[in-house]
Parts: sequence; C-alpha cells; structure tokens
Amino acid sequence: MKRILIMLIVAFMTITMIACSSSNQASDPGASPSPAATVTPAATAAATADVSKASVTPAPTATAMAASTPAPSAAATADAPKPLSTTPAGSSKAPAATPSGSTKPASTPTSPASPAASQPATAQQPEISPKGKKVLLVGRDSIPLPAEDVAIADRLKGMGFSVTNFSDRELTSDAAKGYDLIYISQTTNSKFLKTGVMKEVAIPTVYVKSHGMFYLGLSTQEEGSTVKKIKSVDIVDSKHKIAGGLTGTVDVFLEASDRFGISYGIPGKEAKVVATVPGDKTKAAVYYYDKGTKADDGYAVKARVSFYYWSNGMQDNSTEAGWKLWDNIVLWTLQNG
Repeated sequence: MKRILIMLIVAFMTITMIACSSSNQASDPGASPSPAATVTPAATAAATADVSKASVTPAPTATAMAASTPAPSAAATADAPKPLSTTPAGSSKAPAATPSGSTKPASTPTSPASPAASQPATAQQPEISPKGKKVLLVGRDSIPLPAEDVAIADRLKGMGFSVTNFSDRELTSDAAKGYDLIYISQTTNSKFLKTGVMKEVAIPTVYVKSHGMFYLGLSTQEEGSTVKKIKSVDIVDSKHKIAGGLTGTVDVFLEASDRFGISYGIPGKEAKVVATVPGDKTKAAVYYYDKGTKADDGYAVKARVSFYYWSNGMQDNSTEAGWKLWDNIVLWTLQNG
C-alpha cells in the first residue's frame, strides 16, 4: 500500500512539475516553439552550414528538452538555456556595424613622401683673370707697327695681359700654340685668313676682321660688310655681360664719317648676338659662338670665337661706351665657354 502511495505521490509531483514547466514556457514567447526557430533536419551539408551561420547555437525547443529528460529537477529546468533571438536571414557573424556617429579606429597615418633631394647647383667656375695671360696679337706686317695695333697692345697690357705682336703673313696653327687668347686685328690682310688657317685652332679668338668670321663659316657676308656714316649700335641683349649695362641705341663713335663705320657679320642660328647695326637686326655688330656650337655649314667651333665691329683708326674715335664693349668682349672670350 505504501508503494502505491509513494508511486502516486511521485507521479503527482512529476505531473505537477511538467505542468509548471509547460506553463512557464507558455508564458515566455521566446520559449514557444515557432516554425522559424524550429531546426529543420539538414538534408545536405550546405544546408547545415547555412543554419549554423544564422544562429551561433541551435535553438532546441522546450519540448525536446523535456522529452529527453524523463524526470528533470527544478534546478535543471531553471538552468536550461533559452533560445537566442532569431537572426535575420543572410546576416553574418561579423561585428555589428559601427554607428555613424561613433569614432572609427584611427588608421596608421601614412608618412608623407620625403621630397626629392635637390640637386646641388653646378658650381660656378671662377672667372678667368687676364693677369699674366698671353695674347697673340695678329696684325699687318709693318715697321713701325700700325697705330691701331700699338693702341690695342697697350690696352691689353693695361688689363694685365702679356702681349706678343705677330705678323699676319706668319700666322699658322702651330704659331698660335701656347697662347691663352688670339686677337685678329682689323689691320690683318684677309688673304692670310682665307686658307682657313684658324679652323683647327682651339684657342679663344677675338676677330675685329669680318672676313675672318666668313672664312670660318661663322658669317655669310664676306665683302661690303661695313655701314658707314653711322656712329651707334643697337644693344639687343642688355642683360649680357658684354653689354655691361648698356641699353638701347648707344653711340660708340665720337662722330660719323664716310671714311669708316660699323662693321658687321650675318651669323648663323647658333650665334649669340649682343649688338646690331641700328635698325637692322640681321647685321650683328657684336656677336660670338661658344665652344662646341656649330656654324650653319656644320663647322664645329673649337673654342669661343667673337666679333667686334671696329674699322681702321677707331682707337681715336671710340667713345667710353665703345671701349666698354671692347673690354667686355675680350674678357668674355677669354672665359672660353
């Protein structure tokens, strides 16, 4: 009788606990099994993978839990995990998006590219001083020396040059060796230049004889290259050292005459022109070619070659501006750029 009574009590308690458990689950909407939360047996591995993505932990129903435990204790019922809230289809395990107002982790700043190291400026060559430099002054072979050549020799010596007067008829490329500068005076007979004796001479040279530039191919005008009855030149490159600050139309003779004038050349495209005959930019009165440049006929200049506009007797008719241009072109040619 006692056994029957105990069994009834146990059965009653079991029924009561089950009823209470069912009541609690019914009162909790999340605990109620629903079609969306019910785990459908996976037909394939892919389906299982999808379900695992949708929920971290499978959501077992309370009924399944009850069925698997014939007599759960009250403690066991209380500890049973509740199903997670349903995750919308297609969601991933990635962390929730950061709200737009929240601060994002600062990315590591990219170091700005270092500026390219500037190339050091090419060191400017020191200007060559005329002191002690040797000049070969080529002019007419006469005794006494022409007054023009005497005046030029004195001017050169006053600048610090050592000067050797030399006969035009004796001029050869070998005779020019050992000199720092060659000066072809306006008194030189052009026939001694016509052979091209100076073409292979790699020494800076000042020509005050327009024919000499023609024979080198550095001018296209041989004869009739003097404009008479004028006493000025037009400075066309006032920033050049040869110009020495002179600008515009500059008087270089004290007077104009039909006995003398401004000599000129018609240089090629690689020449640098500093002054021209007034009103005619094609006629260059002061110009030069740098070492390495070429005449229009292809002749390569071996050393700096320059031209100055003087006619015979101009040492007594030159203005201060005229002498300034002369001094500057001599020094510029010596630099042999």
